[in-house]
Amino acid sequence: MSKVEAYKKLIRQFYAGSLQGTAKENFIKYIEDPEFLEAWEELMEQDTDENTSLREPDASQLFARIQSDDRVKNSLTGIPDRSASKIKIFKSIATAAIVLLLGTAAYLIWNQNEKEINQIAHLQNVDAEIKVLPGTNKAQIILENGSRIDLEKIKGDTVIANGDFDIVKTADGSISYRPKYPGKESSKLVHNTIVTPGGGEYKLILPDGTKVWLNAMTTLRYPVQFNKDIREIEMTGEAYFEVAKVVKADKRVPFIIHTGSQKLEVLGTVFNVQHYGQKIVTTLLEGKVKLNFAGSGPDGQYLSPDEQATFDMASNRVKKVQVDPFYFSAWKDGKFAFEKTAIEEVMEAISRWYDVEVIFKNELKDFQFSGTISKYEDINKLLQTIELVGGIHFQLKGRRIYVMK
Repeated sequence: MSKVEAYKKLIRQFYAGSLQGTAKENFIKYIEDPEFLEAWEELMEQDTDENTSLREPDASQLFARIQSDDRVKNSLTGIPDRSASKIKIFKSIATAAIVLLLGTAAYLIWNQNEKEINQIAHLQNVDAEIKVLPGTNKAQIILENGSRIDLEKIKGDTVIANGDFDIVKTADGSISYRPKYPGKESSKLVHNTIVTPGGGEYKLILPDGTKVWLNAMTTLRYPVQFNKDIREIEMTGEAYFEVAKVVKADKRVPFIIHTGSQKLEVLGTVFNVQHYGQKIVTTLLEGKVKLNFAGSGPDGQYLSPDEQATFDMASNRVKKVQVDPFYFSAWKDGKFAFEKTAIEEVMEAISRWYDVEVIFKNELKDFQFSGTISKYEDINKLLQTIELVGGIHFQLKGRRIYVMK
């Protein structure tokens, strides 16, 4: 087979769309070979005579576009005037180049789009498979030596040996401490830390009998045996306290909670402390508490039942108001309770409990919500309940909640 005949075969394959591999990649390079042009011209003349399917499409615009492509224009520049048929061939070859270039681009774009479509479909399937559930009893205890105990993995009625003290997980899931040698005082304070994650809560009974309910994303550091003259703990997050009364030598042993730059001294028994971010909110249900603040904050702030103090650490200011404590302690009893609460605060509580990310698509500074909802409600029903107020909508995608007008 002559070279011209071989070129004719190649050109026929091009028009048939059957070019593969290196032949397809090298097709445009053959433009520089006069025998290739001769083969193409003969085929076009044969096409005119026999009315076959080798006619080239109208290439007047395509020819101008192909001339600007580096892979083709170098082959077309410097070519002297030729016959009309030769120009026709160049236009046809340019068309072929365009087809190849567009074909290659289309292939790449299609494959990329196909990958993106598959990725989107995969993400949609993943989103569909993700079920957002309410929080449960889960927490970790960090021992003095840094080792951790995952309480979720421990069954109820379990005793964990820990030096001079045993850690007891009761049948109801709460944690308490039991000394191995009652009455024996330790020479130094040994601290444990309990941490609840997003979507977790826990009940802890401190060594003095004080009951503490920890909300999601809370850290509480405490001694496994309190000092005989003072009881001190540290916390961030949110916790509800029922402080046990301890008296020694006819004198009440103080109970102190360090939260950020706030120091709370318990003079009563029942209160809620919330410390997320720069604000510390203390709500008193029973008894009395005294608040002191590091830095320039006003010391000696006292709270009586149904009073709440909000300390802004950034500005060192305290605001004290009368409140209904129910709305600030209902979480302990399995409820979300809000009264004219900004939507940002509502969604922060939901975010922590359901362990989801909240994204605001619009500004909703003036939107407030009032109502009581079970913390164990299906999240879609919970969001629908808030939507009933009007003026707000939610979209749940995977573990993200989008908030919009």
